[in-house]
Amino acid sequence: MEKQLNHSHFGHAIMPQATHDEQAMEDHFLAMRAWTNRNVDPLDRRLLDEVIVPEAEAATGGELTSSAQVRKPLEAHPLHQYWLTLSLHYQDRIWRSIDGSIDRQYDELAEKVEQHSKAPKGSLTLNPDLEIPRYIGALDHHRMPGSYTVDTAEDDFRAGALYDRFSSTYLRNMNGGWKNDGRGHTLASHVKDFYPDFQPKRILDLGCSIGQSTIAIAAAYPDAEIQAIDLGAPMLRYGHARAESMGVPIHFSQQNAECTNFEDGSFDMVTSSAMFHETSAKGMRAIMRECHRLLRPGGIMCHVEVPPRHEHLSLWDQMRCDFESHYNNEPFMTSLARTDWVEVAEKAGFERDKILVGYRKGVPELKVDRDDFFTEGHPEGRTMLGSWYACSATKD
Repeated sequence: MEKQLNHSHFGHAIMPQATHDEQAMEDHFLAMRAWTNRNVDPLDRRLLDEVIVPEAEAATGGELTSSAQVRKPLEAHPLHQYWLTLSLHYQDRIWRSIDGSIDRQYDELAEKVEQHSKAPKGSLTLNPDLEIPRYIGALDHHRMPGSYTVDTAEDDFRAGALYDRFSSTYLRNMNGGWKNDGRGHTLASHVKDFYPDFQPKRILDLGCSIGQSTIAIAAAYPDAEIQAIDLGAPMLRYGHARAESMGVPIHFSQQNAECTNFEDGSFDMVTSSAMFHETSAKGMRAIMRECHRLLRPGGIMCHVEVPPRHEHLSLWDQMRCDFESHYNNEPFMTSLARTDWVEVAEKAGFERDKILVGYRKGVPELKVDRDDFFTEGHPEGRTMLGSWYACSATKD
């Protein structure tokens, strides 16, 4: 029997482990990703800038400002088709490899999930009758098989295990390593930076996934009660056991962030990490209103998101963002990049002068540094690799 590698030095108690061959397969396709980014991306950018754009501008007689103006001729070119094929292939193969690895150890993982769910410090409340919004239930997000809400067995946790292993593998050190908690540390750093005297006693994390960012937020505010909600039952089962294995008391519940069952003014802080790009425009606005309803006066909401902002992107970078929507099952990524967050928050009830938006450099641990925050006018303020887009506001 093939020996399973010992990953205890970077994994938690229920993290799916890999055999030598499984790890080699993952590493192969990660190397393919790196090769594509290093060698094919620059060629594709040159194709757009030096061939497609000049031809389109000559045909229209004007300067191009949107990737929509070049999408059709770009996608007709064999080089770009090659780039698309590689970009989809390596990601799908990583999903498939990890899914097979979880199949191999599913029963062992089930025992660990059950073990760490006993005598909990936190809690888990599921709602099998919860209606899943179409923007979540209709597709496999970022091509993850089954996405977040599909149960493959009784008391299933597969989606959580698959997401945990894939995201920590795919992002590696870009989001906190195996803990995959960089977004949470970035969010907490932002709050402590701009609201240094704020000491929340009750925090709600929306769209918590497997609670990786929630745990980082809990570490920043150890005296606070932490509630975390998500739509996916298998994500929550895994996330609850994951948090328990790490000794962090979090109260997980299966709810829709648009309309939770918490009372008005229930929380001092409401947060989310990379949730809105998987939420429809209508859903985003409803969630912002829910944030306002749930906060007590003087409470703070804070969201961190994927960083692309349409107004700061070159045509090729716009196309790269569009790729997520058109091919990577992230249909709202492009529209979110064009959304005015200040306007949305203001219409949700927050005062304009209490709303703060800008880029935040990603950090692997709590780091309160004003130099890590920059607005659209910052000299580095494009889509700097390793940054997140932050939006915070105080409720009057």
